[in-house]
Amino acid sequence: MVCPAFSLGSPVYIRYKDHVLFKNILQPKEEAMERETIGWLSKENNEIILVEHDRTMPNPEICSGQSNGLIILKSCIIEIRKLPLQESSKWHLNSQNSKGKGEFALKPKKRKTQPSRNP
Repeated sequence: MVCPAFSLGSPVYIRYKDHVLFKNILQPKEEAMERETIGWLSKENNEIILVEHDRTMPNPEICSGQSNGLIILKSCIIEIRKLPLQESSKWHLNSQNSKGKGEFALKPKKRKTQPSRNP
């Protein structure tokens, strides 16, 4: 598959064939497993793409952080598409509108672990 031209840092969805390691199996499956991932396209060349799916948020006060991701052979990609994610760290990934600060944890009086008041 020829990958469309996405700029580095683009959020992407990828469906791909994954090579499978087998050990101590009498009759291994003779095909690669189909998998999927989402992340940010961080490197690309003629043979591979690198997709980060967990990374440190950009911060000018801190030197570049660490990330986790996948290196996928382009020849194993079944489908790739750009995701319509927001580009602000103040928004949730799928939000169309910015979210205000709010309390999302249960308040003490609504906790399920609250002791019973009935003797």
